[in-house]
Amino acid sequence: MRNCLLVAIVLAFVSAASAEVHGRPTAILVSPIHEAQLVRGDDDMDHVEYDLLVVNVFPEPVTLASIAVLDQAGKELMRIEGDALAAATQSLFAKIASPVVPASAAVSVDVDLTLPPDTAPERVTHKIAYTFAAAPDLAVMIGIPEVNAPEVAINRQPAVVIRPPLRGEGWLVNSGCCKPNIHRDLRMAIDGVRLETAETFAIDWARVRNGRIFDGDGSKVEQHYAFGEDVLAVADGTVVSIQDGKAEAIPNVLMKPQAMEDFGGNHVILEIAPEVFAIYAHLHPGSLTVKVGDVVKAGAVLARIGNTGPSLGPHLHFGLSDKPDLFAGRSLPFVFDSFTLAGAVDFDTSKADRIVTVPDARQVRLAYPLYGGIQNFP
Repeated sequence: MRNCLLVAIVLAFVSAASAEVHGRPTAILVSPIHEAQLVRGDDDMDHVEYDLLVVNVFPEPVTLASIAVLDQAGKELMRIEGDALAAATQSLFAKIASPVVPASAAVSVDVDLTLPPDTAPERVTHKIAYTFAAAPDLAVMIGIPEVNAPEVAINRQPAVVIRPPLRGEGWLVNSGCCKPNIHRDLRMAIDGVRLETAETFAIDWARVRNGRIFDGDGSKVEQHYAFGEDVLAVADGTVVSIQDGKAEAIPNVLMKPQAMEDFGGNHVILEIAPEVFAIYAHLHPGSLTVKVGDVVKAGAVLARIGNTGPSLGPHLHFGLSDKPDLFAGRSLPFVFDSFTLAGAVDFDTSKADRIVTVPDARQVRLAYPLYGGIQNFP
């Protein structure tokens, strides 16, 4: 029966001349989730961030082999393959990393196009190679397993300049842009009509002292160095949403949300510009100093760091969004006016209770703190 079906499919495409004129069958459909976004990282490079949605239309798995990113003249700017492609290719919500796209399924590929400052083109296109263990009839239909697409526009609007939401030394970017991690890889279906990337540039900050983020076994919130630290307004703004009263979660025990409002725990959302909202989450219960409608100045204390909502330890979740919502908005790139980069985490040698860092002390201006970095804020 399956062979009959394959023959029928092939017969539908018997005219090679027609296929050449009107298009060529492929095993995958590739499209950008949205336009690319650009931010200057603390490595003094421009990071162009976007996701490619890959849909496998075949009744068997397809394996992505390589993705070349090309400029408008056809020059190759970057190639993703091997382990990097395996890590960047993930199921949409479960975030299972694998270059294999299951039969009749979809994945997303993170693209972190890193370029010298101010050299990003207006748009890029792609050459995507893939493999499949197809029956001979399917192989004949496809021909060369390669897709020369899609085209992705790059939004080169400057990132929003803000002040840090914290002060003091030793703040570790535990999740953030631009390598694969829980924030960079969040993709949500909204209203059944679009995929949204609510946390691409959102950061989780924990605090490091002497290679650790807590005293003892870390089973109590008070043992964590970030716990109770002040959370600051990153710009002048108006409070548009708050939530308080959610109890602290036990560190290292992931609480199970019972309602939508449990996600993010206690929060504050500021409108700092039209369609630009600063989101602060996992705040300590009873520590919020503001209410909806309050107008605050940059640097004002809004609350203190806690461990509310689905959180494994006290930290600040912070990001900018184009909507006052934790999930339905699109994450916006931002840069801080000034901070000191103290070093970066060596993820290969670090363990849960011991953070190994590579020193890299230098002053940084108008840049985004990249994933794994440790910042000292004024």
